[in-house]
Amino acid sequence: MTNENGRPRAFLLLGQAGERQFHNLPEHWAHLGSLLRGVDLETRVISDDLADLNSANLARFDVILNYSTARVASEEQIEALLGAVRGGIGYVGLHAATATFLSSQPYLEMVGGRFLRHPPFGRFTVKILDREHPITRGLTDFEIEDERYELVDLVDGIEVLARNEGHPMVYARRYGEGRVAYIALGHDARSLGRPEYHRLVSQAIRWAARNRLATQLSS
Repeated sequence: MTNENGRPRAFLLLGQAGERQFHNLPEHWAHLGSLLRGVDLETRVISDDLADLNSANLARFDVILNYSTARVASEEQIEALLGAVRGGIGYVGLHAATATFLSSQPYLEMVGGRFLRHPPFGRFTVKILDREHPITRGLTDFEIEDERYELVDLVDGIEVLARNEGHPMVYARRYGEGRVAYIALGHDARSLGRPEYHRLVSQAIRWAARNRLATQLSS
């Protein structure tokens, strides 16, 4: 299936393992669904079914977003995801995307790092380091109430676009033919509802999908 009109087709994975569902409440589905509805997309599909991580399904999209937490996928599902990104489909990791599929080192290398911890929920300043990059363009430093994620095992080649106290809040990288973006913000409505968050995610979607769309439009 090809995309001939230049509007990205987006797939968003949600869901959380365990009894505590602090990243998988109705408000998360509502806020993220509303966010995607506000982006100029050809298709938007939201799922919490890991069976959707298969090559045939993922090939229908130009960008994959992941807001899942502490989930465990099979090797086949992980390889389908990584193969899609290597082949040019964009990837946007949101918040706990660095705290999911933790048993898969290849996944963590693709997303660019691993969640270690966060201090108590609170207010902090997100400093924009690159105001010309397509993901952060139009944004200035802003305060937000959120979990301030601290990451470890950061891979070489990531381009940090925003940070707080030395910790990356937004970064971008390449993985094979695919573009990968990660936004560490987004614990609950206090950040998911912020216009700065909407702008970051919408611009990350467009940036990450660009290689795939260019290939499709030229074929």
